[in-house]
Amino acid sequence: MTAELPALLELTLDGIAQGGDGVGRHEGVVVFARGGLPGERVRLRLTERKASYARGEVLEVLDPSPDRVAPAVASGDHAPWRHIAYPAQLRLKETILREQLAKLAGISDAPIAPIIAAPQPWAYRNAARLHAAGAAVGYYAAGTRDLVPLSADPLLLPALNEALAALGPLLPPGLLSGVSLRGSSAFGYGLAVLHPAEGAPLGELDHLGAVWRAHAPSLAGALVEGRELFVASGVGELHDSLGGVTFSLGPTSFFQVNVPQAAHLLELTMEALAPAPGARLLDLYSGVGAFALPLAAAGASVTAVEEHAAAVADGRRSAELNDIFGVRFLRAPVERALPGLDGPFDGVVLDPPRRGCHPAVIEELARLAPPRVVYISCHPGILGRDLPPLLGAGYRLARLQPVDLFPQTPHIETVVVLER
Repeated sequence: MTAELPALLELTLDGIAQGGDGVGRHEGVVVFARGGLPGERVRLRLTERKASYARGEVLEVLDPSPDRVAPAVASGDHAPWRHIAYPAQLRLKETILREQLAKLAGISDAPIAPIIAAPQPWAYRNAARLHAAGAAVGYYAAGTRDLVPLSADPLLLPALNEALAALGPLLPPGLLSGVSLRGSSAFGYGLAVLHPAEGAPLGELDHLGAVWRAHAPSLAGALVEGRELFVASGVGELHDSLGGVTFSLGPTSFFQVNVPQAAHLLELTMEALAPAPGARLLDLYSGVGAFALPLAAAGASVTAVEEHAAAVADGRRSAELNDIFGVRFLRAPVERALPGLDGPFDGVVLDPPRRGCHPAVIEELARLAPPRVVYISCHPGILGRDLPPLLGAGYRLARLQPVDLFPQTPHIETVVVLER
């Protein structure tokens, strides 16, 4: 059947896929249309054909949805929903979450609260990894390694756009393979890490970092990636604030890219776990302690488990900076650390990476049996996989709250509160 699919076809889209593509059908074959919206009639070029589905790129919108808008940025994988009006993005995310939970977890009546919208659908990102080619920096065009040069990105914090604009005229051809930018939402400045092109002299990057800082007042530090990171100019760490805690962050440690929306994740977690003196809590996949430190500041005793050494170092440094003494950081993979921990714990927060929890983590949570678990998910499909064994271990869904951390993309963050 798929051999008969034409390379170019027209179809009407009637759904939305988890990855953000429009969905239609042609002669019984499901077709995912990148750049399409439900309700649209489109012409697309097929890029992949399998037995039960096909994928394609929209070439022309023949009958546009009223939710379609002129994109603020021309191309790039970093903003795949740039063509969708923001209220429609929120509706589509709720639809995706509901469909994935029904399909994968068998939960057809999930108590999903209305998604918490971002106050700033643009200019919210505090981190970016850009590529370089010649004397240009930018993102790759969708599905390619063709560079789309940028002097500004409407998703980034203003301080990072100021730094990005200053870099272009200063960059010698062939010196960089890319550049990473990190910004402070609270304090309005940024750090940059220069990634050398193959064979590039580190001394020239050192010089570029110093000159770049001189032309970009918002850039507090420029570092160079060599055998190890070293500071070319300025400072080598960033400070940001979340939940009344000031975090000291190295240039490679993960911190939520949308801090105002991350504050909602923290508020929901604090409300569910009700930290108080004497409470024993677990923070799994704790990173730099974005949950552990505010929970401990409220009086709880928190065991934070994280395998990345740089994040653990940042968490300990931030605890000292804020005079927070109730956190014990364990550096280990979560699935290896949990069997050595003894309860009881009054509650657990876990914020796993996109791949979700190792199966052993679910088993250990069932063994420890804390009365409340807050699972923060960044992937509805993986959430649909992880929820059934937790529900089977005696938990019930008390709350499902999506939070839009990533406007202009199909990514969905969901806070799930489970109770025994």
